[in-house]
Amino acid sequence: MDIQYKIIGGDGAEYGPAPLTELKNWIRDGRVAAMTKVWRSDLSFWSPADRYTELLEDLARQNTSRAAAAGASLPPAGFWMRLAAHIIDLVLISFIFVAVWSPLAGPRHWQLPVVPHPLTQASLEQYNEQLWSSKILAVFYPVFLLYEVLLNGRFGATLGKMAIGARITKPDGSPIGYGRALLRWLAARVSDLFFFSGYLLIALRPDKRALHDLLAGTKVVYTKR
Repeated sequence: MDIQYKIIGGDGAEYGPAPLTELKNWIRDGRVAAMTKVWRSDLSFWSPADRYTELLEDLARQNTSRAAAAGASLPPAGFWMRLAAHIIDLVLISFIFVAVWSPLAGPRHWQLPVVPHPLTQASLEQYNEQLWSSKILAVFYPVFLLYEVLLNGRFGATLGKMAIGARITKPDGSPIGYGRALLRWLAARVSDLFFFSGYLLIALRPDKRALHDLLAGTKVVYTKR
């Protein structure tokens, strides 16, 4: 005999018996949540829905859908707050860079370029040439990439964005994951190449999406209304 299920609905009434396929439909319809009391015929006692392994996948999908729906309606983070978050991140990345650079550079006698004085066009050109030819960028960019991709992929936000109460999501409000976090980081470097012009879209667009958000299919929203 097939296993049958019953539930205690939100109105306190008992529904069922019903087969597993129908119970899963109830989860998708929102009639059953993680803490809904469920009775199973072979066990003959009531337990929360999330105690049944056969329901966990459907309950997880339900939670993801609810989180995405909530995220889709959150207000976008604006230009100045995102700039503040970026400055915080740059400070933190600088500390991490120094921590990585120092043990690498010492034994190898690598030197950081010294900012010229006085500042002239010729001295700045020489400084930029030294900067690009030094090992500094070979260390900085991996640190920069790992910092942003790992944090954004895992938490949806760097420490700077966490500080302002924002996170990165897909347009539907769902998490971006590591792959899209990497794509977003690479897309942001496109804006860098064009004199950071892609960031100006944050101030110009109603949805506050920068060029790299558009290219990667992301948006930055506040975590609370």
